[in-house]
Amino acid sequence: MKESTSFPRLKNDDVLNILDKYGISPPTKGLPRDRSEAAVHYYYYYYYGVFQHLAQEGYLSTTSRSLCIRGTKLDQEVNALKNAGISDVIMISGQSFDRFGNNTFDFAFFGPRTSQDFVLVDQPFEIASEVCRILRHGGYLVVHIAVKDEYSFNSFVSLFTCCRLTTFRDIKGLNSTSSLREVVLRKSLEDSISDDIAQRCDNNTVPEYKRDLIGDLEPLEEKEPTEDWTEQGKNRESIRLFRYLPTMVDLIYKRRYIYIDLGARTYDSTIGNWFKKLYPKQNKNFEIFAIEADKSFHEEYERKKDVTLLPYAAWIRNETLVFGTRNKKREYTGRIQSGQPQVLQDYKEEQNVVQAFDFAGWLIRSFSKQDFVVLKMDVEGTEMDLIPRLVKSGAICLIDELFLECHYDRWVKCCSGKRTKRYNSTYDQCFNLFSKLRQAGSLVHQWW
Repeated sequence: MKESTSFPRLKNDDVLNILDKYGISPPTKGLPRDRSEAAVHYYYYYYYGVFQHLAQEGYLSTTSRSLCIRGTKLDQEVNALKNAGISDVIMISGQSFDRFGNNTFDFAFFGPRTSQDFVLVDQPFEIASEVCRILRHGGYLVVHIAVKDEYSFNSFVSLFTCCRLTTFRDIKGLNSTSSLREVVLRKSLEDSISDDIAQRCDNNTVPEYKRDLIGDLEPLEEKEPTEDWTEQGKNRESIRLFRYLPTMVDLIYKRRYIYIDLGARTYDSTIGNWFKKLYPKQNKNFEIFAIEADKSFHEEYERKKDVTLLPYAAWIRNETLVFGTRNKKREYTGRIQSGQPQVLQDYKEEQNVVQAFDFAGWLIRSFSKQDFVVLKMDVEGTEMDLIPRLVKSGAICLIDELFLECHYDRWVKCCSGKRTKRYNSTYDQCFNLFSKLRQAGSLVHQWW
């Protein structure tokens, strides 16, 4: 074993403590005869203990063709593997996977320094895909990572789409004051893993970490606001009180970052004045989608190169709908309904025929659980149709954070004791909708 002043030297007791931590005997090769000699490489014994433990658990054997993605400068992982009886070992650095064919390795290991590569590269999903390619079916991937929160840990695991989580444990890091999580993943025995979105969204499968996050959100307003509809919409106090998900978790292990403005209206209505200015993005580059059926707003988006406009109405299926744009007071409504153009009796809205699309189906086709998706939904009552469709299809699970305006018949400011007759929904129904969504695992906020 090479000598180097770049690695810390240990006293006899420190060496014994490392070995004892894993319940193993010292290796027969490479151990100085004088156990008190200060020329013991800390990393070597650390990794020797790691690999002995993995072998004892059945994740590694003497016949395993093994790959170490470089973590230490002196290749201590390779030395430790060889002294643990694993002779077929290859060390590479960073992202140099091209020279390996598909299904080459039985075992792959990312050490704590190497796992930082997932943080440093622009596309961690691409590295995870390469690891999936070169790992044999039934092979094991072991990664040591620093876990900041359970959300980012689950995001990290989700990067490896070919694998199932076998086990994990929290261990002491290379630095005695640090901690790491040792993650063991196994590549599926089949070519692909079934990813039934609806099954993953079952209420009984909401993970504890997500329930904890929901518990940390701002509380829902149980009492109906007394403000007039327009005054409530101008009130930004609720926005300042939001407990945004990115203020609670690390978004680093995501493939794409998506913002969808459903019922976008003008650029400054929400995208410019709220999402761009106020939503915490952790310096991530978000793709922005504006969904707006009202043709009067479309021209503005032609000049917004950072926004993809979907000029359709979000709906529960693909069909042609009637879209009402303005009422007789020239107030925006944006309501949609099935059927042929007609003059609504209550509001005498101007009628347009628009193409509607299956919003839940689009989400499922366009995004995955490896993406971070933020959705703002303000669709003038159509949420009562869209939300059940999102839940039933499982697409709700693709939405990491939801800002939902639930429309109900409010008190009319001019006339005591009278309500609007626009939506046929009450505040209690809206409150129950928010409550059920949170109970089902959705990080949803009340949008006004």
